[in-house]
Order: sequence, then C-alpha cells, then structure tokens
Amino acid sequence: MPDIAIIWDTPILFEKYLSEHGFGVQRVSSSALGTPYLPRFKLVMIPSGFANPQYSSLLPALRRSSSAIARFIEKGGILLVYGPMIDHTYDWLPINLKYHHDFNTLRLVEARKHEAARIILDPQQECDGYLSDDSGEVILTGEGKPVLVALKHGEGYIIATTIHELPAPGFIEWALKTGKPCELRS
Repeated sequence: MPDIAIIWDTPILFEKYLSEHGFGVQRVSSSALGTPYLPRFKLVMIPSGFANPQYSSLLPALRRSSSAIARFIEKGGILLVYGPMIDHTYDWLPINLKYHHDFNTLRLVEARKHEAARIILDPQQECDGYLSDDSGEVILTGEGKPVLVALKHGEGYIIATTIHELPAPGFIEWALKTGKPCELRS
C-alpha cells in the first residue's frame, strides 16, 4: 500500500518524481477525497495551484473534506500543502494561515531548526508567495517573509510552504518516519 497521497485530479509530475525515488504514492481525486474507500496514508501532499481555478478545481473538495483532513493530522498524519497560486486563507485547515501570491527567486534562511527544513537541498529557490502565520513555527524565510511553516496539530503536522519545487527525498523520508498511517475519510 502507498504511504503517500497526492490530492489532484489529473496525473502530475509529483507522482513520477516520488515513484522514481522509490516511494509508494497514490493520486487521490477530488471526488474520492474523504470517501471510505481510501487506504491509510502517512503523508498527504497538496501541490501548488490547488486554489487557483486556472490550475485546479480542488478547493471545494478540500473545504468539503476539512473535517477528514483535520482528523488525519490529529491522528498522526503529515500534511504538506504548497502555495495556492492566488491570495488565499486556508479556511479548510484547523489553523490560522494566509497566503500572499508573489512569485520570486529567493535565498532561503533557516529561521528555526526543524526537520521540515530538509524540503530543500539548495537555499536558492523559486517561491510563489509568502505566508502570514499566527499559529505555527516559521522554519524558512525568504527576504524575511515566511515560506515554510510547521504546526504540530494533535499527533501530526501541517507543513505549509510556498517553495515552488519538488520536495527533497530527505524531507519525504522524515515525513514517512514521523507520520503514522491514518485514514483520510469523513
């Protein structure tokens, strides 16, 4: 069984990348999100552009499944969510987090030691915006603005980032070692 779910409606580069690195991955469509037919996952990933209607129609499903997502995290799952590619309030997550769209290449600085910082190998990164966070720990910044935050929620973590790059294998290894197999069901 796969340990990683990617929430997206069509094939995406994330799947190929993770498979090539030896990770078990399953794409979960918006229509399947929260249904009783899903296996347990340790890590759920939501790629960049999820709230922008030019790229995705996923946002209504995320809002509809917000309680299932919250339970997944509370029970020990890891949620990695990328930038929505439009200004956005993450009203479907159990945290106070806002995203501001602003695409730049930035030199990232570690604001706090955390294993989630393993998401990058090179500090020079393209970022599609920045986060304003009142409830999590700022882990990485670019030009003083948060681009990676982590929030312990129950037994799991919410990791939100605006880094516009695939996660480094070391981050995936940490997430799979840290996360517990949890249901993503309503």
